[in-house]
Amino acid sequence: MPAYPSLPHALDYADRWLAYRRWRLRIPGVQVAVRIDGELVLERAHGVADASTGEALTPAHRFRIASHSKALAAIATMRLVDDGRLRLDDEAQLHVTALRGTDAGALLLRELLSHGGGAVRDGDDVAFWHLEDDFPDADRLLGIARAGVSRVPASTEFKYSNIGFGLLGLVIEAVTGRSYADAIEALLVEPLGLGATSADLGTGSGPLVAGHSALHSHEGRVVLGSPSTGALAAATGAVATAAELTDLLRTVADGDDRLLDAASRRRMRQQLWTTTARDGGSAGYGLGMMLRTIDGRTWAGHGGAWTGQATRTLVDAERDVVVTVLTNAIDAPAEELAVGIARIVGTALDASSTDVRDLDLARSFEGAYASIWGRVDVVELGGRLLAIAPTAPDPLQAVDVLTPEGDDRVRIAAATGMGSGHEHAIAERDDDGRVVRWRGAWRMDAVAPVPADATAEGGASAARPA
Repeated sequence: MPAYPSLPHALDYADRWLAYRRWRLRIPGVQVAVRIDGELVLERAHGVADASTGEALTPAHRFRIASHSKALAAIATMRLVDDGRLRLDDEAQLHVTALRGTDAGALLLRELLSHGGGAVRDGDDVAFWHLEDDFPDADRLLGIARAGVSRVPASTEFKYSNIGFGLLGLVIEAVTGRSYADAIEALLVEPLGLGATSADLGTGSGPLVAGHSALHSHEGRVVLGSPSTGALAAATGAVATAAELTDLLRTVADGDDRLLDAASRRRMRQQLWTTTARDGGSAGYGLGMMLRTIDGRTWAGHGGAWTGQATRTLVDAERDVVVTVLTNAIDAPAEELAVGIARIVGTALDASSTDVRDLDLARSFEGAYASIWGRVDVVELGGRLLAIAPTAPDPLQAVDVLTPEGDDRVRIAAATGMGSGHEHAIAERDDDGRVVRWRGAWRMDAVAPVPADATAEGGASAARPA
């Protein structure tokens, strides 16, 4: 375990928080991994792999990590750049002769890697995203290229493009003389000793999760198909577990030189475009890397949305911290969950030294408590005793800070003026010293940290399509 004394306690709460959020949001299953300084410090799974069968989700289950594939393609490309086999300012047609004379062929590799090529997102027929057609094969992708991919001039604005990364996959094939899947195996999977990761279906070991439909228009979920992605594997085809994905994306961190030169890692994380995150906040994009700020720190990484799965990885390259959350519901807030985990872990990394006696007293108040008005987790994080509402999307956005005054009461520093600031909550303990209820400014009773049925079901019924 890395040398952060508060880390094990924070990880324990992060896991409980995630388990509760999965139950609260009716997500069938969620898998999480946290890696710090290269060490896997958290690897857990909650819920079910398939809500139609009730199969339990495990850390060994593999997910379709969708647009995380772009990060894998970018790392592979930068390995070829480091080896002198590609240059970022190469035009695609220099390596893929079938693209010569097309607007796609004139795009630079750095434009493809950064979504700066102005290329069409998915082509003019997106039926494959709705499971009504096969994903494009190489001939169909080249047909899209010959018809013209430009929608805005290159290098004028950020325009996300799966087609662009499909073209990048053709470049990797041409330069390596291998299929894209075999190139990823040689450039990434084998050097890292990964067993569950692959560029698309067909290789890798371990069971696959089932993807589930959203609840936006129906009460229950349906298991969705999960096809091969053909020539768009570099954009959206990859398969992995949370643990292996943290290891793979760690290779862009400052402290990991297993695959890339230091300059290439920095270039990948350099912000080239500013855009808007799914939660409405400011975000950016580098070379195959999503960028966002959390608590004043820049995190790289990527996310993915697949037919029935939503995933997110965050990489603090400076502190060598990687968080991956994989879910098997198309509407699951994977980004929100990953950010929540990152913020909880951050309390331990930023913690100052605290007297052990103070910690013991603070932690004696810990537990989950509820009333008809809501639910609160009392937990010590980073040396502070906090009252966190696990029903909120962000665990640390608005928390009450509690100061123990003896072993039977805490003084509340409320997050807002609407709370019970400067008042006391009185703790009542059982014969074993556990807090079983609160009175005074609070009136709550102890409850299970995660509802008992949360480990037995996925929060919603599901059926496989006829």
